[in-house]
Amino acid sequence: MKIVIFQPMLKQYRVPLFERMGQQLTEQGHELRVVCGSPPAHEQSKGDNVISSNRYCLVENSHWFMNGKLHFLPHALTHIFWADFVITEQANKHIHNYFLIMFRMLGIKNFSYWGHGQNRQGNPDSWLEKIKKMLATQCDWWFAYTQGVANYIATLGYPDQKITALNNSIDTSEFKKLIAEQPPDKVAEFKRQLDIDYNARIGLFCGSLYADKKLDFLLNAALLIHQKNPNFVLLIVGNGNDRTLVEDFSKRQPFIKYLGPLFGEQKALAFKSAELFLCPGLVGLAILDAFTATLPLITSNIANHSPEIEYLQHGFNGVMTAPFEDDYAQAVVDILNAPEILLQMRKNAQTSGSHFSIENMAEHFVAGIQNYFKLQRQM
Repeated sequence: MKIVIFQPMLKQYRVPLFERMGQQLTEQGHELRVVCGSPPAHEQSKGDNVISSNRYCLVENSHWFMNGKLHFLPHALTHIFWADFVITEQANKHIHNYFLIMFRMLGIKNFSYWGHGQNRQGNPDSWLEKIKKMLATQCDWWFAYTQGVANYIATLGYPDQKITALNNSIDTSEFKKLIAEQPPDKVAEFKRQLDIDYNARIGLFCGSLYADKKLDFLLNAALLIHQKNPNFVLLIVGNGNDRTLVEDFSKRQPFIKYLGPLFGEQKALAFKSAELFLCPGLVGLAILDAFTATLPLITSNIANHSPEIEYLQHGFNGVMTAPFEDDYAQAVVDILNAPEILLQMRKNAQTSGSHFSIENMAEHFVAGIQNYFKLQRQM
């Protein structure tokens, strides 16, 4: 069978997934084509997009309208008619999705959604979200990011037997290896270069710097933590629209170290230097980087977390506090003051991280495709 997966753009972290899926599907006699568009302007600055094609991924120029709210792939129809089965991101912005819905109604093509099920950063009462909810069941299979997403889709009346929970992940194997390769003397030198005392208690934020991450909350909470524990140091790694906010704050507060975007060995050293991963705002796949580095995640109870927040088990591999700076700061202070609890949380974070891998996600994805074809043969 010929399978097409549509992606609005090709992120670096997705390439290993599609490589593994492509290899497995090829071994089974299928052909995979991942059709990716080009990133809109606001995505280009992140520097994490792949803009050239590879073995399984075909990157084409696409057009974005209405400030990224509408996406048009010029050759989408060619790929749709080539495929026996199409998998597309569940999003109102993709024009090709409406063609897929129409072709399905006419009995011409079958297709599947994959994604979050709902926009957790949007207004659930908006007309766009109501359209998304209405169209969510108008497909032939569902690849849900997590079990929680699968449960949500089932509440809309979609059949359980046509839903595959992927346990959305990234390839953490290389990062895990890099962390293990950093010896204590190298970590000590990393701290020395940043003028960090040997007995400092280090928290780390690593991710895109934008409003949903609640960086003002993080910075204000860091001040409160530092007041109660003068040995506290906050490392901030990343880039984005709120970079200036972080840079200005760190210039006024020497215990806050803004390192910019880090990769490879330098990123591994930052993670290995820390004891906690601090992200009071939106939590997504960064939780897996934290767990890979044996860092418990400390976040706050907000509505717009991505589905991967399900991987957090409060009191086991991290903590979710009330969405207030005082509560958040006190939770961090309490954990730093309880070495046995912190050590156990770090062990638990490592255990949790081992359950979510790119290998398992690829296997779930391929198994779902196989189950779809099996069901089609039975009909």
